[in-house]
Amino acid sequence: MTRRRRLLWVAGALLLLGAVVAVVHVGRSAWDLQQAMTAATEDAAVATTVVAEGDIDGAERAASRLVAEIAPAIPDDPVWSAAEAIPRVGANLSAARRAATAIVRMGEEVAPTMFETARRLTDADAPAAVHALREAAPALSRAAATQDDIARDLAGIDRTALIPRLADGVERVTDAVDDLRTAMDGAAQAAELVPAMLGADGDRRILIVLQNTAELRTGGGITGTFLELRARDGMLSLEAQRDSSDFSPSDKPLAAVPAAEVRALGDGIGRYVQNTSMTADFRVTANLAAAWWQRSGGSAPDVVVSMDPVVLAAILKAVGPVETRSGALDQSNAIYRLLVEPYRTLDQDAQSRYFADAAGAVFAAVTERARPLTLVTALAGVVEEGRISIWSRDAEQQAVLAGTAFAGPLARLDAAGPDAFAVYFNDATGGKLTPYLTVGLETRSGVCRADGLREVEVVVDLGNTLAAADASSLPLSVTGGGAYGVKAGNIAPTVTVVTPRGWFAGGVTLDGAPVASVDAQDDGRLSVTHRVELSPGGSDVLTFRFVAGPDVKTDGAEPRLLHTPLLAPVDVRSGGIGCPAA
Repeated sequence: MTRRRRLLWVAGALLLLGAVVAVVHVGRSAWDLQQAMTAATEDAAVATTVVAEGDIDGAERAASRLVAEIAPAIPDDPVWSAAEAIPRVGANLSAARRAATAIVRMGEEVAPTMFETARRLTDADAPAAVHALREAAPALSRAAATQDDIARDLAGIDRTALIPRLADGVERVTDAVDDLRTAMDGAAQAAELVPAMLGADGDRRILIVLQNTAELRTGGGITGTFLELRARDGMLSLEAQRDSSDFSPSDKPLAAVPAAEVRALGDGIGRYVQNTSMTADFRVTANLAAAWWQRSGGSAPDVVVSMDPVVLAAILKAVGPVETRSGALDQSNAIYRLLVEPYRTLDQDAQSRYFADAAGAVFAAVTERARPLTLVTALAGVVEEGRISIWSRDAEQQAVLAGTAFAGPLARLDAAGPDAFAVYFNDATGGKLTPYLTVGLETRSGVCRADGLREVEVVVDLGNTLAAADASSLPLSVTGGGAYGVKAGNIAPTVTVVTPRGWFAGGVTLDGAPVASVDAQDDGRLSVTHRVELSPGGSDVLTFRFVAGPDVKTDGAEPRLLHTPLLAPVDVRSGGIGCPAA
């Protein structure tokens, strides 16, 4: 064997040996990383649980264990980096490293800021909470930016190139990051907004607008009670209170209302105080509420907040029972005592006084004994359901609010993405029969057309559980008494479905038979409206059909469905569209 050939053989053997060593190294590193991430799963579950329970120390310990388990196993050497460039195998190695790195960064760069802020807010009263949030604002903003960077990196991982088990793991990490991202963004926004809104920079007037969901409107229910709070350095005081009966109708709308909503629902949106939340645009609702309040002699509010009795029940969970002139009110009895009992036993004036007295008692308790962190925890669910909307007269604050869950129905629909539809309810009964209304919602999607355009059906299943005997025995304030063209005992919900931009109407059916509808366009969105009338014990199924326009991406994504907050949460089903037989 020549010297040159021996050198080539030795070189080849060394290369082969190096390759074997590299494979072993990468394989061992990958095994270590997998084991570390598997072991960390339990700590991740523990961290999630204890955070929800408010155990900040426990959450910190769990997060520290996460970092300690995963950080040493993350490979950081040239051999691993080179292996990430290998087709197919490399994509999996890269994804595993990036997912593990995301967990470590969350534990080291994001979570500590949240834990420290939460610790300062624990048991803090309102003034102390305002001070703590203002001091924490810069750190929360930086942590939120880091969180966004982590989320962007995870979103850049091509899941289609991964083995199923790893793709599932990356998905779980991404979901966890997104969940924490929501909390972190909310904390950063709260630190930016809450101190100023609660009077850290001078007195602020906050107008609370309570929706009575016993009579539905798009944003929740008729506007029944107004309360003006004064905020000063985090302290709240109840300054004034009025009931809807204190406001007389206006000859013309008090603020501009979208033409599409006027076409579908009439100009009463702006002429009757009870209809303040009939519009989906909370900016319009807030302007109307402010106008009604000022028309009655009140001062221009700096902030308008809308909420319903389900929110009051959640507040009672945080502050405890309150005493009213009609007895104790607590989380367990609030809905019945506010939305059912008074309409069966009291006349209209007494109903108004009852509701206003209860609202005043709840907010007095908030001003006296609420702890902000406890209150925020109690309100998390109702915020997610869209039961609280907030508007600020300050343009910078309003710009921040516009991107949050507090921005109202229309803004929430925009934020839900290009596949989001919405179902809004407005009661035409003239009574308080929503407690007897049942609602089921379903979306169906697919393609039946020869041109391949996507279709979506929104199915609204409605029922009236009122017993026929009660239709004649209940007071007029409950049934409406036929004064508004609806037979006593019947429920007449007006149903509006709003589409994403670029969709067209495909017709409406009532129990399978075609019916007329009112169609309107606003800012590229289509709204289709139809009213039904349900007799006691009766039910109807409305089906709204829509066709995607040629510019709508037909990637087959499942449509999302938002809706007016009802007395109870509604499960939205989904399925495939039924194509007619050929």
